Amino acid sequence: MPFQPLPDKGPEKPNPSDFGLFIVRFISSGAFVYYQLMGQLRLGKLFIWEKEDWELIKEIEALGLPMPAVIGVTFVLLLTTALIGITVGIFTRINAAILFALTAFALIGPLQLSPSLNPQSLVLYLALFLALVCGGAGRVSLDYLLTRKKTEKK
Repeated sequence: MPFQPLPDKGPEKPNPSDFGLFIVRFISSGAFVYYQLMGQLRLGKLFIWEKEDWELIKEIEALGLPMPAVIGVTFVLLLTTALIGITVGIFTRINAAILFALTAFALIGPLQLSPSLNPQSLVLYLALFLALVCGGAGRVSLDYLLTRKKTEKK
């Protein structure tokens, strides 16, 4: 019997596991923003516009890193944009790798992003971001939507 190719059934539809990945992405990034990042965003705004002290800058100075103000502002902006990217599912693996590196820096540093952030929760975030780096965002994401549109044009 000659080789018979499998019929093309069109693009794969999202499975329940893909919706589960969406829920995990949404809840974890929302929790990170609400519990750890909101206070830093508020303090960063006061630091930039009203020249108030920011504890994150003092912690980065204590680490001996050059230009602590630039590093602190860049740190918070990278966290914000990468979390938004993970929530909507665009460049998920790259954003998760960025978040993994920043969270590892906060754990090793140690940087106190919020009073509720302890090393155990940082390790939990590290595991979650590493899982997103390895597994991607699933089919309920902009990554999959853009890839599907690109393959449909060909």
